[in-house]
Amino acid sequence: MIVWTKNFPEKEKLRGYLRLVRARANYFDQIKPVRNGAGQLRLLRRPGFQTVLRHMRNTHAGKPGFILGNGPSLKEMDLSPLKNQITFGANGIYQMFDQWGFHTKYLLFEDTEQTELRRHEIHQVKGPTKLAAIYNAYCFKNFKDTIFFNARRADPYYFDELGIQFSRDFAHIVYLGSTITYIALQLAFHLGCDPVYLIGVDHTYGELARRFPPGKIEVTAENYELVRQCHVNPDYYKIGDVIGVPNVALQDQAYALAAETYAQHGRKIYNAGVNSELNVFPRTDFQAIFKKS
Repeated sequence: MIVWTKNFPEKEKLRGYLRLVRARANYFDQIKPVRNGAGQLRLLRRPGFQTVLRHMRNTHAGKPGFILGNGPSLKEMDLSPLKNQITFGANGIYQMFDQWGFHTKYLLFEDTEQTELRRHEIHQVKGPTKLAAIYNAYCFKNFKDTIFFNARRADPYYFDELGIQFSRDFAHIVYLGSTITYIALQLAFHLGCDPVYLIGVDHTYGELARRFPPGKIEVTAENYELVRQCHVNPDYYKIGDVIGVPNVALQDQAYALAAETYAQHGRKIYNAGVNSELNVFPRTDFQAIFKKS
């Protein structure tokens, strides 16, 4: 399935299509015949993205994980204790890496508009393991530091009838919850992180969310100043970009399911941010986490 938006340039579509084909071909293991030095034919197995993800299960078992949102509250926090921690970021958070002096260990992409907006910068981001929904592979120039996962595309049936799901096997399928933070929670679960702390997940777009209903809107000269207030980097978007106004009600449902799933496995999620309106998870003080350890 091709899901690029109407804004994706026509001149890039052929190359993007070939990237999609390549990513899908490499999702599963491949068997290729090769000859050894003696000229004997043997079969070489090359693991696909699904196998790579399967081997990542519980690689951080029992270790704390920190999921960073892109909220403006991050500007009020000293993030230096995270430098050597297991961290998860998403979308344009890489814009802050130089300022912070460290990069997140994992960098996630799923939203189609977001990924298209970042497609010329993604390949320049060095350090994190990048993970992206396989239907967005057309935006990636190379796959050397990227793992593509199988996300279940959201539609009215998913949200209204099937209901939000939580994946216990990230290598098999990943579910949407109206925020990429929900995908990060599924990845952290797969990797075995415990506990998991959320910071910078402000759970509000302020005045922008009060003026516009949930959904995609274009950044215009009229709403630009409101958009600038929504992220840790005020220049996160520019005029002409597309931004998603969050559906907080759907996010709350997803977060509640994540909390329930973690609890069923004896694990915890905490909101360790400041000025956050996310009340699904119990609160904890960010600096106190490191004082205890």
